[in-house]
Amino acid sequence: MKASEILQKAEELQAAQLAAKQAAVKPLAAILARRIQLQTELSESEVPYGKAYVEAEAAGWSAAELASLGAAEPTHRPRRRARPTRQTAVAAADSGTEIPSQNPTVNA
Repeated sequence: MKASEILQKAEELQAAQLAAKQAAVKPLAAILARRIQLQTELSESEVPYGKAYVEAEAAGWSAAELASLGAAEPTHRPRRRARPTRQTAVAAADSGTEIPSQNPTVNA
C-alpha cells in the first residue's frame, strides 16, 4: 500500500467520524436552543409574576392560600415607591411643585 493510499484512508475515516459526531449533536443542539428560549421566557415572566402575586396579596390572599394554588413566592417583587425625602421636598419647593403636608390639620 502506498503512502498516499494510507493518507486517503485516514482522511476517509476522519470524515466519517466527524459526520457521525455532527449527526449525534444535532438533537442536542435543537433541545439546547429550546431550553435557552424557555429560560429567556421564564426570566421575562418574573417581573409580571411578582406584580400579580403582590396584587393578589393586596386583595387579601395569604401566602399559604396562594401556595395551595401552586403559586410560589416570587423571586422579584415590585419595588415600592419611596416616600418623598426631605431632599425631594426641597427640590420640589425650588421647582414650584407643591407637596402636601403630612400634618392632617394643615391639609383639612
